[in-house]
Amino acid sequence: MGLNAGHDLDLHNLGYFARSIPWLDEVSIGHALICDAIYLGLENTIQLYKRQLQQS
Repeated sequence: MGLNAGHDLDLHNLGYFARSIPWLDEVSIGHALICDAIYLGLENTIQLYKRQLQQS
């Protein structure tokens, strides 16, 4: 069985969360991603989130 998660996940806790739950299948990070993109730019923000998930 896998886990889908998303509420309150952002750049500050996504990597830790993904490393702590190896059966994590999917994350929904749309709200946090868009909020970060306002300040950091969309392309940069997507790369930062992908990096957090790849480190897990």
